[in-house]
Amino acid sequence: MFERVRPGEPEGKPISHQRQLPGISQAGPESLRMQPRQICLAIALVLAGPHALAEEARLSSLEQEEQNGTQTDSTPPGDDTVHTLDTLTVTATAAEEEKKIGYTAGASKEDIERRKASHITDLLDQISGVSANNLYSAPETSVKVQGIAGHGRVSQSLEGVTQNFHSFTKDIGQTGSIFVDPGLLSSIDVTRGVSTSTGTLGSLGGAVDFKYMDLDDILLPGKSFGGMVRGQTGFSKYRNGEKPSGSFFLGGRNERWDVMVGASDSSNDAYHVGSNFNKGDMLKNFHANNLSFYDGENDLIGSAQTKENCRYLGILGPAGGSRDGFSNCQLSPQKLDALKQAAKSGELKGTQRTADAQMLRVRHFFNDDYNQSLELFATVNHAKYETDQQPSIWMQTPDNHAVMPGTDNGAVWGGQPWSVAAELDSHVVSLKYKGFFSDLINPEVQLFHENQDRRQRWVAQPGSVAAGENMRYFVENKSFGLKLGNSSHFNSGALGALRLDAGLEFARRNKTVDSLGEDEWYGRWLWEKDGIQYNGQKWDPDSRTNTTGLSLALSTEGESPWQASAGVGLQRLVMDTYDLRYEVGNVLKAGTQLNQMYWFEKLLGEGVPFLDAISQSAELEKQQFAEFGGGTRWTDTHDEKKRFNLKQAHFALQYTKPDTGLTTYASIGYSERAPTSNEMYINGAWMRQGFTPNSDLKPEKNLALNLGINYQHKALLMDQDALSVGVGFYRNRIQNYIGYGPQLRANESTSATQLTSYGYVASVNNLESVVRQGFELNLAYQQPMFTSAPT
Repeated sequence: MFERVRPGEPEGKPISHQRQLPGISQAGPESLRMQPRQICLAIALVLAGPHALAEEARLSSLEQEEQNGTQTDSTPPGDDTVHTLDTLTVTATAAEEEKKIGYTAGASKEDIERRKASHITDLLDQISGVSANNLYSAPETSVKVQGIAGHGRVSQSLEGVTQNFHSFTKDIGQTGSIFVDPGLLSSIDVTRGVSTSTGTLGSLGGAVDFKYMDLDDILLPGKSFGGMVRGQTGFSKYRNGEKPSGSFFLGGRNERWDVMVGASDSSNDAYHVGSNFNKGDMLKNFHANNLSFYDGENDLIGSAQTKENCRYLGILGPAGGSRDGFSNCQLSPQKLDALKQAAKSGELKGTQRTADAQMLRVRHFFNDDYNQSLELFATVNHAKYETDQQPSIWMQTPDNHAVMPGTDNGAVWGGQPWSVAAELDSHVVSLKYKGFFSDLINPEVQLFHENQDRRQRWVAQPGSVAAGENMRYFVENKSFGLKLGNSSHFNSGALGALRLDAGLEFARRNKTVDSLGEDEWYGRWLWEKDGIQYNGQKWDPDSRTNTTGLSLALSTEGESPWQASAGVGLQRLVMDTYDLRYEVGNVLKAGTQLNQMYWFEKLLGEGVPFLDAISQSAELEKQQFAEFGGGTRWTDTHDEKKRFNLKQAHFALQYTKPDTGLTTYASIGYSERAPTSNEMYINGAWMRQGFTPNSDLKPEKNLALNLGINYQHKALLMDQDALSVGVGFYRNRIQNYIGYGPQLRANESTSATQLTSYGYVASVNNLESVVRQGFELNLAYQQPMFTSAPT
């Protein structure tokens, strides 16, 4: 704020009682942290007085009274007499921004506007150590930070409201998404490693907070009303499906109110997929089974798969299905050439997308001695797209005959691919209160509500019990909660200025599913056709999750070359899952049921005569059957309650050598994540994939390490340029990692020749420890004309 101090008036007024103009940054008591444009505005207001700007931002009523009360200068205009101005004191509140340790680069407003991306993936891929774990045609994203992604492993939030929505996908690592419209974005804040706060509790490491545009982003300095328009489009052959898209913002302010609205609209036609891939890598690592190849004479999938046209054959995955993601033909050199030709032949149908979003931000300032404010933020999003495409490729015959249409010049995409049509609606509403009462009491209260309604539809493929029938998966996630926080600033003597952040969060998430998968359809068909009662297994159950989180974080403040932070957190998670249906029983003893061939070969190896081995092995098989067999199996319908106590802690240290721009840092953290209902109870036949539930999943546990060094040099080649160089190492060791992995169902047995007695194994399980580690190299150069930041 800018306060006129009258001659002789004491200046002992507490910092927290000194007020600030709406829209002007707040800083801590140790130093001035005002943006350059705000300092320029302050000087202009003082020197120019009422003639500064026609639409200058008005002062608060109290400040106007102070100015009116001290306006004693009656010198007529144009007088050249030297004037002595009242003392101008520039002060700040106790709301100093928390300092982050390590490499903290994300994406600024300038970065976002420079990139002019119509998809959030384009922005995330420009940030070091960050990528998008999703299909490009999908409007939502699952953010990957330092090798960690999916199912809430990374804390993803919009304006401080955490989002971790689930959808169907055959790759369980892609679930746990956030819907953010890039046209409304102002910045992306990225935290690498473990950091302790209520927003990161329940995640494994890394936090990404998306910020939408605010009034200060669109108003010129000193103006109280204005707007902004963003836009971009592709052109010629380089547009690759991008159609004109853009966003606009309109807002204004007075001494008590900030109001801003914004809207965004974007769309993409079907686009060309990349064809510039490494042939050796594709032959070695390509594992997709969603491609079909036809030459008009041979179907190069299914029964026509041979060692001549397939990389490998006969490898079954944990579910034992012929198309479960592990058993696939892979690519032969011939197929790889056809894929590259098809990619160059034209766009891939089914990759189109449309999206729109709107936002509202209203902020009210109490204009009292405690800088109290109330902010309402709301956004609504809608999108239509397709996912899980399974395209076919039409190619020439081995003797280069063009039997399939359009293959005279090589392979092409074959018509409309099978896909899952998706429609997505979401909204977020947040009401946030802030106040700065003293150095120790600076509360923040946030009420939030979010909702995501996802509708996915497809036609069951040949090979399933419901081939040609319409399938669906509709899921609605609703959450609401309350966040309480307080920041305290104090001086500890030897340790200097410290900041203590305390947080408490209560949240509930309700998931409601309306699905019709192959297994449920089959149960209905049996009842309608033959009157047979078959309780089809529900693929994804309804659930309700309640969380209570508490966090404490202590960090240094001030300008010391040494900076440190430490924190601890605890989250209590209670998950109720409803109307579960999965099979239990059927065996007397769990384990491996060995057949006659096993015993026969074993007896022969021990020297037993051939005929004796036959008779003895038959008897041993009968004994095994009596020991393992018998009993009954039934579909059990019930509700389940799971409770988890999740812990989090971190410590970080940073040292900056004075007058060198050289900074070294290190951090270590521990965090835990509970399994979701989506992971535990995925069940039944789904798109020709067999799943079984695993209610015994344990929480994942991550030990994260970050080490690095950064160097910054200003005025390198000119007065206003800056060079930044950094290198870092990260390592995440995750115990009980949840992913695909064989496990028998409860009370299930197996034989030497069959995966299980019923043909299924659990498709989701706690695996062995997983390590994600790597190096990050960051190089950025900025100067007034251009900016370059390769990572």
